[in-house]
Amino acid sequence: MTCAQVRDYLQTQGLKLPVQEIQMAMLVTQSVLELAQAEIDLSVLWYEENGFSLAEKFNLNTNALRQTHPADLFTSKDNIAYTLRQLYLVLDSVASRHHNDTFALYLYEGNDEAGELFRLLARGCQLPAILKCDQQQINQYLFARTAITGWLNQVNDVQSWLNDGSLSGKQNAASQLAVPVSGDQGQILGVLYADHQQPDAITDTELIEWIALAMVVTPLLYNLHDAATHIKG
Repeated sequence: MTCAQVRDYLQTQGLKLPVQEIQMAMLVTQSVLELAQAEIDLSVLWYEENGFSLAEKFNLNTNALRQTHPADLFTSKDNIAYTLRQLYLVLDSVASRHHNDTFALYLYEGNDEAGELFRLLARGCQLPAILKCDQQQINQYLFARTAITGWLNQVNDVQSWLNDGSLSGKQNAASQLAVPVSGDQGQILGVLYADHQQPDAITDTELIEWIALAMVVTPLLYNLHDAATHIKG
């Protein structure tokens, strides 16, 4: 990712952050993405919830996945299981450094009406597996608003947003951050979400790292989009 691309992202989002610090954070993130190794329970990656199965979303057989040895799933970098594991490890790395209570990565599929978000990975407070981004959901879920508008949203005091009507419905955190993962033409591929139970908990350092992560994982979300689109088609 070039310096110009980072500047373009910041300019688009109206953010004034040090470009070099974001680039350095991207290098660290890329290293974790490529080198991190850890065993993850397959139920974390291939969750099933309220009738939704992430494996079925990618036309994968859940029973076959469970019977396959993890080492066989994660030896090829060209498979979805490997991609999801590496994504989880890098999200967990950033969230652990900044003590996020919840983090999530959503894949966004747009259409002529309200697009849909599909939860790929998450830890912490239970978040919807599938979310149709209609007006009600946009008002309640910050990441749905980011998916529809393309804007990064940072809320330092959720209660004040509830008081003035900027947010509505049940909220599980006092500080929230939703960062768009956008393609070359500005299209939204997905959204990163992170939160804290305390207000005013999101530092510039944390913001820099989540933005760096959003930029680094862009090619992987392209691949996941292609896989889901191919199957859907």
